[in-house]
Amino acid sequence: MPRRRTPLAKAHLTGAAAKHPERYNKRSEPATPGPIGDSPSWLTEQERKMWLAFTWEMPWLSASDRAALGSACVLRARMEARETTTAAEFREFRMVLTTLGGTPTSRSSVAVTPSDLAGDEAETDLAQKYFT
Repeated sequence: MPRRRTPLAKAHLTGAAAKHPERYNKRSEPATPGPIGDSPSWLTEQERKMWLAFTWEMPWLSASDRAALGSACVLRARMEARETTTAAEFREFRMVLTTLGGTPTSRSSVAVTPSDLAGDEAETDLAQKYFT
């Protein structure tokens, strides 16, 4: 099975784009539409608490992560409430966490520094708070 394609933002953060510019110079990816924002209205009260926990634990999430984060909140709320959870739900939860960069393995190859997030002063402050 071929290796998965490295996202352009990750390539820039890890230095892969500078090391192999021929692999990335013709690529473009959609811009992030903004911050993650408040939890959706369809989440229950307990699931909204999970939303707040996830946004604190993973400050890099953006608006494009809302759908995946919503499903993670539903699953995490069920697990924390000790409801009967199937093996498939545990696998789904792990997969969503990996997708969001919420496991050590899924984020281990990306090292973000304040200079990587330069531009917006608030982003720089956030980067200093969580990544130094």
